[in-house]
Amino acid sequence: MFDYLKGSAKIHRSEYTFWRFKHFHIYQVMLPYSGFVLSVIPIYLLFGFFDYQHLQEDAWLATMTRLFFSFLCVALLLLLKRYSPKHLDLAELTLVLCVYWSLTYIGQMAMYGGDFNYQSGGILVMAYVGALSRLPFKASFIALTFMAICYVWMISPLRLEHDFAEEIDRLSIMSAIYIMCLIACLRRESETHTSFEQYSQIRSQQLKLKASQRKLSLQAVTDPLTELKNRLYLTQNAALFVQNAQQSKQGMSLLMIDIDNFKSINDVYGHQVGDNVIYGVAQIIRQHCGRYTGMNIRYGGEEFLSVFHCFSESELQQIAESILTDVAKLYWPDKNLRVTVSIGLATNKKQSLNMHELINQGDKALYLAKHKGKNRIEIYSDKP
Repeated sequence: MFDYLKGSAKIHRSEYTFWRFKHFHIYQVMLPYSGFVLSVIPIYLLFGFFDYQHLQEDAWLATMTRLFFSFLCVALLLLLKRYSPKHLDLAELTLVLCVYWSLTYIGQMAMYGGDFNYQSGGILVMAYVGALSRLPFKASFIALTFMAICYVWMISPLRLEHDFAEEIDRLSIMSAIYIMCLIACLRRESETHTSFEQYSQIRSQQLKLKASQRKLSLQAVTDPLTELKNRLYLTQNAALFVQNAQQSKQGMSLLMIDIDNFKSINDVYGHQVGDNVIYGVAQIIRQHCGRYTGMNIRYGGEEFLSVFHCFSESELQQIAESILTDVAKLYWPDKNLRVTVSIGLATNKKQSLNMHELINQGDKALYLAKHKGKNRIEIYSDKP
């Protein structure tokens, strides 16, 4: 018990952890259990049959008291369960206090009528709090203490006058039940904290696993050198890209970009310089195309692809010219190194081509740019 109290103090030291535990207790403990709380009401009402045996003429008042508190508690529980689950503990606490107070009141009525054998129903409520309830320890302590005060205030004085020795014996039993129920509630709170810690560990592992999966998924479709998307990303998203274009009635267009004389750069300057060239060109493409589309692909070794929605041929040509100019301005440590690109431009004017056909058109325009001397832009035309 003392180990739990130390652990509980440690948990409440963090406000964030405290509210996480509060949320856990509401949605993982109180809410699933809330339906069982209603099972107390039928038992409570069934004892109404004995009211007529012990109270006789005043039995109707006891019956009305039971019905009123039953309706009040059920309505409150159902309303809070639906509209404000965070206050479910308040609903159960209200139910417990109302049921116990009404039983004590009925027992007091029986004593005024001369019946001193109808005052033990409250013990069942105390047993419920200790054994079946899922109230937090503080709420359980309030409920049990309220019950003890009610009994001492409403029942005990009259019973002491009637039979002092028997009432002292009854008070000792009630005190023992009170302490045992408190210990049971404390143990339940300890078990709830243990479950919360286990839940938190499992939840943390799940979040880490999801983060790792997202990271792996992103890595699978990202080119590690340029940080642009790769062909796998194009394959996975091409159909969706085309579908979005068709639904919005927007045409598609693309730029097919290839680094000129890249094999010679690798052969003369080495693969490290070749990688730097690829990375530099990729950043230029990201700079000019990244704000307009997320479909910027490293299509091959030194070949890149950018696909756009709703861009006219003239707008796309301006972007291509900016790329062409900025690539030529890239600074290289070796002053003899000159990097240029050739660009093929294609637009889907008919809004009927699929991605594969559009890429073929861009590839043909790129081939034409290479054939005409490189470091230039060519626009695809279906005219011979």
